Amino acid sequence: MSLIDLERRVDQRNPLPQRESSIVSVWGSAGSGKTNLAINLAFELASMGHKVCLIDCSIRRPSIAPWLGITEPGPGILGLLRLGRQDRLDQEQFLRLSHEICFGNHSLSLISGISQPSRWPEFDQDAINALLDWLALQNDFVVLDLDSELERGLIKLEASIERNQPTLSFIEGSTRVLMVSGSDPVSVNHTLMAVRDLTCDYDLLVNRLRSSVLGRDPARQVRDTFYELLSKELIGLLPDDPQAVDQSILKSQPLLMIAKNSKLRDAIRALAIEIIKHHEGRLDNRE
Repeated sequence: MSLIDLERRVDQRNPLPQRESSIVSVWGSAGSGKTNLAINLAFELASMGHKVCLIDCSIRRPSIAPWLGITEPGPGILGLLRLGRQDRLDQEQFLRLSHEICFGNHSLSLISGISQPSRWPEFDQDAINALLDWLALQNDFVVLDLDSELERGLIKLEASIERNQPTLSFIEGSTRVLMVSGSDPVSVNHTLMAVRDLTCDYDLLVNRLRSSVLGRDPARQVRDTFYELLSKELIGLLPDDPQAVDQSILKSQPLLMIAKNSKLRDAIRALAIEIIKHHEGRLDNRE
């Protein structure tokens, strides 16, 4: 694997906040497959009997509603942020502005993404914190699908916040950050560059693992590469399964409904179990 010249280093990163519920941010470079992971992770957690809220937090390219076949998403996150900012968010308003998605004997809540990208300045930190605080009291797990860009210093004259501050605020309010990387050399290089903008602790997993771009034993190659350059052990390896993902988009359904025996679905379910155990262990340590 040919990589850019980066020195191995052990990063000193800020700890994430502690909450009774788990707020999981799914983040990574563009094209890493983070939206697919966020959707299917939320459904797997809900299928195990947990109360789950899935949020499309993208301030540029919201994708979850169309992926799940929701043609009229409504005000979604903009409306809930406004109510949070005004300290008027309650269960009645949440039910009005969110979507309940039922599958089998289970369900989860979906907060659809920004309806007008030009309104991104409405994602101020106070509103984001109010929304996350309220959701943390109502759910076992909150799964956030985030934008990829974290670069600081990008401003717009008429906006009171930086362009990427909303994504940074969501990350800072999370209890766990999952960084998703592709497995090919180009994607790995993108990940190595993107992680420089991340100031908090994170867990790393690799998506679309395949030998066609890496050759023999791709799992060992990516594990060794990330440990050598970031001192990071991977928490998951998600196999490349374009047919299952295409069927998910075609049918507007998660993998557990249309490709329940796929290796990708098995890997995401294993990740969901790990997240549950990690959360339970974190709560036990606080007692």
